[in-house]
Amino acid sequence: MKQIALTFLLLFIAGSLSAQKTKLTETEKQEQYKNEVREKLALDYSMPDYSISKIDSKVMGSRLAKMVEYICDNYQQYVNLSTLSHLQSKQIGSLNYARIQDLKLDSVYKKGNEIVVQFKTSLGPSSRNLKKANLSFSFVDGLSDNKDVNDYFISISRYIK
Repeated sequence: MKQIALTFLLLFIAGSLSAQKTKLTETEKQEQYKNEVREKLALDYSMPDYSISKIDSKVMGSRLAKMVEYICDNYQQYVNLSTLSHLQSKQIGSLNYARIQDLKLDSVYKKGNEIVVQFKTSLGPSSRNLKKANLSFSFVDGLSDNKDVNDYFISISRYIK
């Protein structure tokens, strides 16, 4: 009986030790997530600082240019409109769904390790009674501080070659 109890105790200890080795800390999980997002988005930070108001792959890099073009083109076809409207609602602090009626590229700029893409939007009825607003996506060191923005751009990156 003691031998069986000792065997189970040793198995329990061995299992606990292996679980501790495979369990990632919260910090390690966050770093892993950040690295995955950076890898999937693959934004080009090698370009010199810029500020432009139109899509130009020579200035902003071809990958970012394709992503911005994808957003503009698919807005015209009402693809991902609900996602954009959701992100807009969060940015303006609206509790209600703020439907985007018009979307135009305002500017794209890079300064150091930050890339910002801004759109001008015309809105349908919202809780704040805004008619126009800016929809802004900011990336520092290859990722946004907003998980929804990261997820949206990761979904776009699947269609970009």
